[in-house]
Amino acid sequence: MKKSLLALAVLGAFAGAAVAQSSVTIYGKLDLGLVKANDGASILTGGPSNDELQLAQQAGSRLGFRGTEDLGGGLRANFGFEHRFTPDNGAADSTFWQGFSWVGLSGGFGELRLGRDYSPYFWTNIAADPWGYDTVGQIGMVHTASAVAVVSRYSNLISYRTPNLSGLTAQVAVGLAEQTNDTKDNVGFNVEYRGGPLYVGFGFHQGDSAAGMTGLATALGTTPAALGIVAGDKGTSMGITASYNFGVARLIGAYSTAKAEATTAGDDYSANNWSLAVSAPVGGGDLRAMYTRLTGKDLLDGIKNTKFGLGYHYPLSKRTKVYADIGSAKTTSLDRRTAYDFGIQHNF
Repeated sequence: MKKSLLALAVLGAFAGAAVAQSSVTIYGKLDLGLVKANDGASILTGGPSNDELQLAQQAGSRLGFRGTEDLGGGLRANFGFEHRFTPDNGAADSTFWQGFSWVGLSGGFGELRLGRDYSPYFWTNIAADPWGYDTVGQIGMVHTASAVAVVSRYSNLISYRTPNLSGLTAQVAVGLAEQTNDTKDNVGFNVEYRGGPLYVGFGFHQGDSAAGMTGLATALGTTPAALGIVAGDKGTSMGITASYNFGVARLIGAYSTAKAEATTAGDDYSANNWSLAVSAPVGGGDLRAMYTRLTGKDLLDGIKNTKFGLGYHYPLSKRTKVYADIGSAKTTSLDRRTAYDFGIQHNF
């Protein structure tokens, strides 16, 4: 009996040591708001799909798990996977782990990840948007990536991020196409600097332009194929973002340029975009404003899309906030589209 108790005590000690060297975090976000838009047809990233009053999420609701294990000698094993869903109807995203699903190793050499995760270009793009690609006020990926090869995440990803060198980091990633046809791999990199109130980031992405242009083509009432962009055509996008926090306000500026090489039409598609934004603490909350302009060239020469956004987000606690936003966009030859939202968000 004493031997059994001693064995259990020893096993318990080892188990306790193992637990002490590992950690798993469960987290999530629930976001719902009332949103309404007029019946204009201009490209309004983040707006509702029609002009009916809707109860809909204005930020991606999610349930996630992340963890790490200390392997000794400064080496750690890490993982993360995140589910996305729409809380107004309880429906799961068609890709269940839409957010990400990766495993990796980190240490003094930096970090390696394998699986599905955000693209390097995503991080420099989202840094330009005070809303972080949420609500009707957002700048949005269509603008920050100039509407070509717009890819937030890579599947089949191999990613490496350097250690932080006095505020400077770099990341490179490849998302394998794993196709028997000529569909392009997704490749990209970024270089970012964070030092006190200053942020500067440059990002690059190259991949399948047909997949990346789907959102823009749909908004224009067409398809990539109708524009002469088919699977396997190469799209590239690059851009720079800079911001500075003056205390009373954080100012953000960004510029991007992109090109899709068409194989079934006589011309390529290219575009550039610039944006200016500000975020300022006001009355215990956060006041946000932005203006952005996308200008098409070549195949879509003469097409412009301008958008402005304004919003106020007020925290009720460290985890819960209420918000109100308005966004308005005008696309060449299309009627202006304007939308507003009022919502609540809880994070855990």
